[in-house]
Amino acid sequence: MGAKNCPETPRQQMIGMMYLVLTAMLALNVAKDILDAFNVVDDTLIQSNKNLKTALDDRYENLLSVSGDELTKSIEEAQGKAKELRAMSDSMVFYIENLRWELTKDVDGETDAVKEAEAAAKKEGKNVVPCVPVNQIEGKDNFDKPTHFMLGTNEGHDPNCPAMQLKTKLNKYREGLKKYYTNDQGKVDPSVDAQLASLNTNDHKDPKTNEDIRWEIYNFDHLITGGTVILLSKMVSEVKSAEAVVLNYIIARAGSANLSFAEYAGHSIAESKVLFAGDSYKSTVIVAAFDPAMNLDVYYKLGVDSLSEAEEASATHEAGPATGVPVEIPGGGVGSHKIAGYVKVVNPNTGKAECYHFKDEYVVVPKGGATISADKMNVLYAGLKNPVTAAGGSDASKLSISFPGCQVLGSGPSRDVIPPTSMIGRTVTAVVTTSESRVEKAYRVKKVPDPYAQIGANIYGGKKTKTELAANPMLIAKMSDDFAFDLKWTVNSYTVDVIEKGIITTIRCSGSRFSGELLNKINSASTGTVFMFTNISISNSELGTRTLPRDITVRIK
Repeated sequence: MGAKNCPETPRQQMIGMMYLVLTAMLALNVAKDILDAFNVVDDTLIQSNKNLKTALDDRYENLLSVSGDELTKSIEEAQGKAKELRAMSDSMVFYIENLRWELTKDVDGETDAVKEAEAAAKKEGKNVVPCVPVNQIEGKDNFDKPTHFMLGTNEGHDPNCPAMQLKTKLNKYREGLKKYYTNDQGKVDPSVDAQLASLNTNDHKDPKTNEDIRWEIYNFDHLITGGTVILLSKMVSEVKSAEAVVLNYIIARAGSANLSFAEYAGHSIAESKVLFAGDSYKSTVIVAAFDPAMNLDVYYKLGVDSLSEAEEASATHEAGPATGVPVEIPGGGVGSHKIAGYVKVVNPNTGKAECYHFKDEYVVVPKGGATISADKMNVLYAGLKNPVTAAGGSDASKLSISFPGCQVLGSGPSRDVIPPTSMIGRTVTAVVTTSESRVEKAYRVKKVPDPYAQIGANIYGGKKTKTELAANPMLIAKMSDDFAFDLKWTVNSYTVDVIEKGIITTIRCSGSRFSGELLNKINSASTGTVFMFTNISISNSELGTRTLPRDITVRIK
């Protein structure tokens, strides 16, 4: 509230009403280094889930490819179970990944990162769920929106809230897996069951009160966005790990040695997958988990995605030791080329010849062909000098570079490309021509992200002493550490709302340094006084002036 002889403005009334909420938020302030750690964990989980999916796909392919004389009744039954397991697991993963996506959109809205993730997913395939990494989620430190999204307005008691639906689906998936490791007497394999414990949705014990905390409350109540999306990615990992455990059990029960966990696999290891015209494709074909005493027979054909044993007579044959059979093939014409084949090896356990398939792909480019690459990123930032390097051709004087709609500075192979702000969200197709060839490449044009503001060397908000605040008497605007350019921003002005015992005083500062009036307020402030730094105006020589969307709030302790 303001003084009686000084009527409050609507803005002061609004700030006064939010005072208690602000105090609570300050108590829950999340440190920047913790958020940075979330970035690392999320990146690791996303990559780990991709690797696990690739490994699972290989396992499925190996099992489902068994046919002909090798297809026993037990393997045929295992194939049917594997197809069911894959469909059930893919559905569960899709649901969790989609839940993360919907949460991200609910927190951030239609940001550039959300739009880019959506476009990338559409380009990749219809069943691909968009994903925005934690470091690109603007509201990653928000705890109110994700709590409301996951638990609804009834604290998770609504059976239709996402957290309860997720719990139900996980329980159903967990029970669905049991039929694949249950014997004829109706008993589950305890060793497999123990490995799936991470899928349990049991209640948790409160260590202080010893009371039960419901699973959905324990996991999602007042967890910030960064933590919530990471938890969902962790659940994806747990589902895939459970799928792998059950798939291995199915394969082991099929009773075929060549389907064991350490089965052989054919691999083609190419020296290079990009060749110049006239060069040869050179590869070493091996069988993983090999016996050094084995001899290998390699059959392959160009221009195909796969090669069956029935086509052996028309394939090219090479023989050699198990350490690797060298293969050398003329590269062929300019463009993309495929090679596929299989390695035939005698199984020492059965005495039968078994085949392990491989495939590869390489590209032939013309000698002296034009190339272009972004020096710092695969996008161009509007308003900035984006350095690019083009190369190719035997005559450097005939190298031509074009970025339609953009300003291109410099000469020779190194140029600076400046897209206008009107092209943000669009793509620009670069055209490079040389004396021998012409190449095109599309680049996305993005807005330079806003920097973040801090007070002095290391104050981003939260509770600070008067001494700490007064010892850092300026505002600084910096880009995040992972931004490719070294941009310098100048703080032009800002407003500070000082809330002390319910009375609001507004101080306006020019430049980056604290004004004398603000320093006096800090030095005389009592415990609990709040300083809100808002309307932070910054500028850059290339990008002009901006007002930062996020404020800094400090409470004197």
